Amino acid sequence: RSRRPLASYGGAWNWGRHLGRDMPVSELDFHEVSGLGVPFPVAPVLIQKPATLQLKSGLSMPLLVFAVSGKRRPSVTDLAELLRMGVRHLQVSPSVVQAVGQAVRLSQVPRSELFISMLWEPPLDTSAKLDSLTEQLGFVDLMILPQTPELESVWKHLERLKARKRFKALGVKDFRPEEVEFLPGNGESVEYAQCAFTPYRHGPRRDTWRRFGQREVALAATGLFTDWPRPLPPLLDPHVLIIARRFKRSAAQVLIRWALQLGLAVVFHSQRKQHVAENLAALDFELPMREMQLISGLATLAEPVPPGDGFAHPYEQLRTPKGEL
Repeated sequence: RSRRPLASYGGAWNWGRHLGRDMPVSELDFHEVSGLGVPFPVAPVLIQKPATLQLKSGLSMPLLVFAVSGKRRPSVTDLAELLRMGVRHLQVSPSVVQAVGQAVRLSQVPRSELFISMLWEPPLDTSAKLDSLTEQLGFVDLMILPQTPELESVWKHLERLKARKRFKALGVKDFRPEEVEFLPGNGESVEYAQCAFTPYRHGPRRDTWRRFGQREVALAATGLFTDWPRPLPPLLDPHVLIIARRFKRSAAQVLIRWALQLGLAVVFHSQRKQHVAENLAALDFELPMREMQLISGLATLAEPVPPGDGFAHPYEQLRTPKGEL
C-alpha cells in the first residue's frame, strides 16, 4: 500500500508520533540491512534548522545535546560562548547548575530558546533542594533518571514532582526497553531514553532502536565516537573515514549525521569550541541512504549474527568437541 512521507516536527522525524496522519510508529515498515536486524526508517529523515524532536507530550527538544558535568566542564565564559554559537540543549548535573545559570545569563540567549535536561542525583531527593537548583536555571525541561537503587520509589517520587510542575518531562539513562516496562505504570510516563549507541552497537541490544520507537520514547545516543571498550573507535573506522572524505566532512560530523537521520538525539561533550562548532555543522549536509546503510551495517561486522536471528545477542563461547582441533 502507499505510504505518506515521514512526519516532520521542527525538521526531524518524531520517534513517538505518526507516519502520515494516522499511522502509529508501531506499524512502520523497517528495512533491515542484510536481514540481520539493523533497522531503518521507511524514508530518510529530513533535518532542518532548528533541529528538534517532539516528545510525545508535545514538548519540543533540540536534537544536539551538549553535556555539562563537574568533570572538566567549560568555564562560565566558554559555556556562554557555546550558547551564542548555537548550542540550544544543555544536559547538566546538579553540581554545575550554578555555573550553567551564570553562563545562560552571560550569553544573553533568551531562556525560552534553550532546553535544559538534568540528571537526577540523590541531592535532589526533596522538593526544596530541587527548587533551589531550578531557580538558578529558570526551569528544567527534562529530568533524567540513571539506574539507581530503590528504583520504584524514586520513580514514583519523580512522577509526583512532575505532576507538581517541577519539570516538564521524564526520561531514563542506561535502561533497557524491558527495564522501562517494569517501572511503575509500565513506564508510560517515560518520554526519553539515553544509552550507548554507536555504529557497532545499536544500544544494549539491536532491537533497542525499534522497541523504544514503538513505545513512543525518544532515543538519545551517547558514546557515539568511542564505543569503549572496543579497540577501534568509530572515529577511526575506515568506512566512516571514506564517507567523510567523499562528503568533505569530518568523521565526527558523519557519525552525528548518521544518528540524526536515524531519528536519534546525540549527546556529546567537548572542551574545545572548534569541536563543538564542528558538531553543530552536522546539520548542514545529508547522508544518502546508501551511506546510511553502510554505517549501520558495521554492527554486523563488529558483532556477527547467526543466520535467521533478526536481533542477535553476542555469541556464546563456542565449545570445540573433544578430539577436534
